[in-house]
Amino acid sequence: MTVSELPHKEQTLFRQTLKLYEARQYKKGLKVSEQILKKFPDHGETLAVKGLFLTHMGRKDEGYELIDRGIEINPRSSISWHMYGIVCRNDQKNDQAIKCYEEAIKADSDNMHILRELAALYTQGRLFAKVVEIRERLVKLNPTFPMFWMGLAVAYHLTGRYDLAIKVISAHESGKNEPPLNKLQISELVLYKNVLMELNGEHQQALEHLKEIRPQITDITAWKEQKAKLLLKVDRKEAAATAYQDLIARNAENNEYILGYLACNGLDINCEKDEDAAIEVIDTLQQQFPTSNRLRFLPLTFTTGDNFSKAAASLVKYSLRKGIPSLFSSLKALYADQWKAAALGTLVEGYATQIRDTQRFSDSTEDEPSSVLMWCQYYLAQHYDYHGDYERALALIEEAVCLAPKIVEPYMIKAKILKHAGDFRGARDIMDFARQLDLGDRYINSKCVKYMLRNNEPDEAEKTFLMFIRDDAPHLVQETLEIQAIWYMCERGHAFRRQGDIGRALKHYHQAIASFDTYYQDQMDFHSYSIRKGTLRTYVDIIEWEGTVYSHPIYQDAARSAIECYAELADLKAAGTPFTPIVHETDSKPLTRNGSSQQGQHNLSAGIGETKVFDVEKDPNGTEFVNSDTLAEALKLVENLEKSCDSAPETHMLAFEVHLRMQKYFLVLKSINALKTIDAEHPALPSMVTRLNQALDTDDSFAASLKGALKSQVSKAFGSTAIDAGTDQSLAALLIAARGMLAIGQTHASQAKDLLMKATDDKYADQRTLLRLLEAKQLLEKCNASESDLAQFSLEAKRLYALATCF
Repeated sequence: MTVSELPHKEQTLFRQTLKLYEARQYKKGLKVSEQILKKFPDHGETLAVKGLFLTHMGRKDEGYELIDRGIEINPRSSISWHMYGIVCRNDQKNDQAIKCYEEAIKADSDNMHILRELAALYTQGRLFAKVVEIRERLVKLNPTFPMFWMGLAVAYHLTGRYDLAIKVISAHESGKNEPPLNKLQISELVLYKNVLMELNGEHQQALEHLKEIRPQITDITAWKEQKAKLLLKVDRKEAAATAYQDLIARNAENNEYILGYLACNGLDINCEKDEDAAIEVIDTLQQQFPTSNRLRFLPLTFTTGDNFSKAAASLVKYSLRKGIPSLFSSLKALYADQWKAAALGTLVEGYATQIRDTQRFSDSTEDEPSSVLMWCQYYLAQHYDYHGDYERALALIEEAVCLAPKIVEPYMIKAKILKHAGDFRGARDIMDFARQLDLGDRYINSKCVKYMLRNNEPDEAEKTFLMFIRDDAPHLVQETLEIQAIWYMCERGHAFRRQGDIGRALKHYHQAIASFDTYYQDQMDFHSYSIRKGTLRTYVDIIEWEGTVYSHPIYQDAARSAIECYAELADLKAAGTPFTPIVHETDSKPLTRNGSSQQGQHNLSAGIGETKVFDVEKDPNGTEFVNSDTLAEALKLVENLEKSCDSAPETHMLAFEVHLRMQKYFLVLKSINALKTIDAEHPALPSMVTRLNQALDTDDSFAASLKGALKSQVSKAFGSTAIDAGTDQSLAALLIAARGMLAIGQTHASQAKDLLMKATDDKYADQRTLLRLLEAKQLLEKCNASESDLAQFSLEAKRLYALATCF
């Protein structure tokens, strides 16, 4: 029975349920649907709608069951399939949602509402060819609706068919629009058309079009930017220079404007022969725009020798007088060039000497304030910290602290130096002291939280972090998830992992990962909103940006750490000593504003007559993650990393670890080959090849014919490889080899220990970073090294890091 076959009264009630769903009045909608089902208990579409209401009220299993039953009763109902698609979409099951919408369209091919939602799902899944098909159908169904034309133009754009996108907008402009576009929408649409013409290589036509549309434009800056770019592309450099100069007058900090102006003068800052001429042009601009920091900094990026020294002197002197704390951070990128790093250090040391001896710069006739010397010492402390001279850096920052004991920044740098030197506790204490100098500063509060976590104090860090949660938050810990402080979630996970609490570490890693899933899923709302508002240029930019969201460093860190935790859990289980979640006392946790600890659920207002249920600390110890199918969960993360970070060696190293434990040997070889493609000399390759051969030799369940074929491929590609190959030259290779030996079994523990004891040898010179030595010590402990061996290693490490307390 379909809706049309219901009696008139029930038809009216059914339509009412749909309106109640749109109004988010789920309880009332549920009651009305139950009223229909009392008379018609097997009405499939009402069952599906009831299931939809239940899923929104936290009863998902029951809701899915009712929707499945409704589809079983009437498998050709577009309404039932539509309800199923909505539920899957809300649960972020986009692939399943697409299948449901496709079934709904089969039953109701002209339903524009379903077609629009399906177009959004296709866009979300980057199925742009199918987006074109759906958008073309929508235009045919309602050729006067402007949003359908805009959607089709964007669809052609996303498939690289710029000429068709231009034709669509032209056809739309010449037709009748219902409803008509407002001024902002018209402005955005004609600018978008111009961008498409540029992308299609029609630069002269685009320039002419740009002149025509000037009266329709509301975004004047965007129009001027487009004009400057097009003038340069058609080689009208004089006019382009005037256009870029106009833009620089609007925003002298925009790097693209400055580079564009230089290009108009036939200059490229990456070309050595253009250096002097580029400096002359920039000097002219500086005279016109003396407050521009970008014009001061840009010459440092491409100049050398005396030109660099002159530009650096101008910028550094200005910054020291102004007391700009971020000076070193701004110049840090230049330190990749050793000559520039040394020149900057020498320059600031000279200034410090001049101020200390004469209270003025050598080319000045006026005394400088005492703060200039403090900022000199402040910079030099960071300079020597960068080069690993921690004792000298500490001495300099102590001088800065004495000169300005009430300023926060010198204490922050002192804490940073101590952290780099290995004194995590001292760094945490100094950063906390700095925080208390300015309790209203959110940034210093966040830095202090991070240092507490680095010192393995998650509880104290949480208390400090919660100080900046809004006062009206109903539940503080839930609020930390709502604000999506991904750095905090990830650092907190690392802290628990270092403490051996894998369960809680995984919980926090997954909180960070879930935030990125939310970022990606949130673009769903923009697929219709952006087209409706006409912001097509920004919409395309969002789609391109969302395609890179999972390549963010914090996502990669959280995902990789979670995979390593899952692998560790699998190893413990295989060894017969499964990890047991560590139970923490929750009563002492500052979970709510009044300090009381609450677990379970909280009800918050969520619209008209509704309540929203928040799950709060239902699994405080991460038991759910510990008891899950660890390798299956790790594989999901690996697959996502392979999609988003395929060029990163770590991705394939982790894929190797997961596939090896799952005994998927051909996929193991695929991971090894992928790493070899990225870096044929990567230090992990010998260890990975050795471990694969060892696994094949010991796995009697693997088919002999397949084993022989696989070993033949490995031998052909890598030959005879020793697990400790390359360890004499590379400390990274040494650590990887030691991990590989331990992964093979405790029979190789003694060999791993002998290798790790060499980590402090002088032959590794600059490779002996603090983190690598800490990793070596942790691996030594896993080798069951004796107390004397550990003491000897710590003594050698302390020789390298005299201030360290972590050994």
